[in-house]
Amino acid sequence: MEAIKLEENSELDTVNKNRVKNETLTTELHFELLKQYAWLSSAVIGAIIILVQLKAVEMGNDVYISLGLLSLSIFFSLVGQDHMVDSLLKGKDIYKISKVLKLIRVVSMGCLGLGAGYFSAGIF
Repeated sequence: MEAIKLEENSELDTVNKNRVKNETLTTELHFELLKQYAWLSSAVIGAIIILVQLKAVEMGNDVYISLGLLSLSIFFSLVGQDHMVDSLLKGKDIYKISKVLKLIRVVSMGCLGLGAGYFSAGIF
């Protein structure tokens, strides 16, 4: 009887260990994804600035709107990272804050896409 209980306990321990590993991996992936959005937005901002300096693109409303949208993408990525860290420090589970993180990721990626797309549309 005790051997069966030990086997059940070891199975539960394995399940809990796997859950913790999955939670850690999910947290790291969310954080890295938000970091990549911020990095990509800053790279596009750098490309726009270089094109403006080379006088390949004229400074106008299109450039300002694109830079604003790309800056918003960086801002939302940083807010998402900050929210994730604060929530984890408060002891919340990553799965409990996943809806908010998904919203922040969608908004950040949307601003990145709109900023790059608006700039590209202004060039052609």
